[in-house]
Amino acid sequence: MAVEQTPDEPVATKREIRQAARRRRSTLARDTDAEAAGEAIADAVLRFVPESADDPLRIAVYESLPDEPPTGPLIAALLAAGHEVIVPIVLDDFSLQWTYAAEGTVGDHATVARLPKDAPPSADGRPWLGVDALATCDLVVTPGLSVDRHGARLGQGGGCYDRALRHRDPAAPVITLLHEGEQSEADLPRESHDALVDGYVTTSGRVVRTAAAGGPGAGQPVG
Repeated sequence: MAVEQTPDEPVATKREIRQAARRRRSTLARDTDAEAAGEAIADAVLRFVPESADDPLRIAVYESLPDEPPTGPLIAALLAAGHEVIVPIVLDDFSLQWTYAAEGTVGDHATVARLPKDAPPSADGRPWLGVDALATCDLVVTPGLSVDRHGARLGQGGGCYDRALRHRDPAAPVITLLHEGEQSEADLPRESHDALVDGYVTTSGRVVRTAAAGGPGAGQPVG
């Protein structure tokens, strides 16, 4: 559902839109069949991964929190196909450190703990890969509260992914996962540092390309 104003209403600030998006997400998450949503997301995102790739790809995903579109089945499917999956940990300066995904791991306090920049690797032995690890990725899957037709992504407000995406390979597609109904028909507020995404995938398995991906068909489902 898009956030809309009539001509007589003041334009909503990014903070107000984010607060409304969080309320909407809480409702959508409660009504979502997580198992079906996870499978639909995995099937849709795998369409971005060429089956003919000679070498395993490195793909950045994230370990989803309970109210986010579930990423567990996607991570499991990518690992089963032999690809390398990396996931983020939030540091205290709101940059993202990256480590290898482990099948079955879900987002929790440790994922968003804002660890010190000099924190040691995780207790399970997974090494830090560097804050610039997106430069080595073939596909980047991000969280977000909403995306508009231009590719503007509404995040949680810390700017973590806007910073991280400065490192990504420009040839690597960036897609955001949304609950069905979180996409915005209205243009979202965007600042100069906000990174655009190439498309989004919803919990119903829809894949939509944005204008940032280039070419015609922005805002239209990919066949």
